[in-house]
Amino acid sequence: MQNISYKKLLFKIFILPVLVILVIFLNKKYALALDSLTDRNILNSCSNPYNCVLESWQVNDANSSFIELKDILKNTPRIEIIDIQKDYIHALATSRIMKYVDDIEIKKFAEDNILKVKSESRNGFYDLGVNKRRVNTLHFRLIDIYK
Repeated sequence: MQNISYKKLLFKIFILPVLVILVIFLNKKYALALDSLTDRNILNSCSNPYNCVLESWQVNDANSSFIELKDILKNTPRIEIIDIQKDYIHALATSRIMKYVDDIEIKKFAEDNILKVKSESRNGFYDLGVNKRRVNTLHFRLIDIYK
């Protein structure tokens, strides 16, 4: 009888957490692979509202605002632009101390003069408001350019 309870205990302590970590890792790996295949004509909504922010900004001129945002990202420390298209920017932001990587995506809708900006953490469940502050900072820096 005790032998069976030790097996159950061994399963609960060692094997179950390893299986959970494996499932999380595989889901993240396949999600990143599928993300690279998605159409960049729209930004996907945030899957986790605790570590992601998606905002739409109405601007006077989407084309000039898009160019200004590209320049702002280029001149911001620890942000690296990895993909630039005529109406889409994808950048990576690395945190100073822990070196966490967050994705920043900007999509221009020139016909409606709208910019959609998304900042999302790749790791963790909660980001302590980092992505919200990043998007707000980008917005305030863009507004300061036009004042």
